[in-house]
Amino acid sequence: MARHSRVNESSIVEENEHLIFAVGTFFIAFIAALLAWGRMGPFLSSWGLQKENYRGQSIFAVSGIIVVTVQILVVLNLYLGFNDSLRGAHFVAVLMLVVVFGFLGWIDDTKAKESGGGFGGHLGSVYSDRVVTTGLLKLVGGIAVSIGAVFVADTTDGLVALIRGAAIVALSANLLNLFDRAPARSTKVSFLWFVLLVASVFIWSDSHTALQLVWAAGAVGAATGLAPSELLERHMQGDTGVNVTGALLGFSTFMVSAPVVQWVVLAVLASLNLASERMSFSEVIASNPLLSRIDEAGVRQTKA
Repeated sequence: MARHSRVNESSIVEENEHLIFAVGTFFIAFIAALLAWGRMGPFLSSWGLQKENYRGQSIFAVSGIIVVTVQILVVLNLYLGFNDSLRGAHFVAVLMLVVVFGFLGWIDDTKAKESGGGFGGHLGSVYSDRVVTTGLLKLVGGIAVSIGAVFVADTTDGLVALIRGAAIVALSANLLNLFDRAPARSTKVSFLWFVLLVASVFIWSDSHTALQLVWAAGAVGAATGLAPSELLERHMQGDTGVNVTGALLGFSTFMVSAPVVQWVVLAVLASLNLASERMSFSEVIASNPLLSRIDEAGVRQTKA
């Protein structure tokens, strides 16, 4: 009985250590991104990659490259310093998601032309205009890399589990992108998502599961580090950063969840993605006092 108690205590201590490790990774990425924009913001803005934001102001639109860079550095440091604790296949899977989603997002941010929007708009462009939009390229490429990453991670048994995991990753990336319509809105969503993951793992999961939070911690931390200047309308992350953060949140969610929970998560993600085809999330948020208050928190107020 005493031995069993010591084993349980050891497991709890290890789980807490892994949670602290994940949260520590978040704060390191947060500081790195905060300092990166402070040091390099003027230089990046000189590249001329400007877009109009929701108020019609022209601002630097691809600051998500900082999220991509910080996440790559986080993953490499995790591999070099903690490869005995973290499986090598997971490093490869995460790097695949960061590089491919980041690249596809960059193409969409810098080369995109207007389409009808949503799945229907991109497919309609192919059917009516014989044009493959950057959004459709991102959609197809995102699905492909999601399947590849979950396969490489080697955490599934069977085709159904593989497809379920890939769908969670791809739909998470797209969902976070759908929220990216106001300053730091997607970052607020990603932060709340990450906090929910940490709380869920703390309550229900074990040490090994807690360790899988590090994959999302770097991207969410970097995005949060960019939030203060994004709220001041100095820049926008663009798809380059938002899609990477969403994909890694989906990956970590998949990695820490039991199959039953994964099915529930998949149903929620699919429902929200489909709902976006028929409604505006911005209108829904604006009509709800609590959501509206969260959405407007920290946003620079304009004079009447």
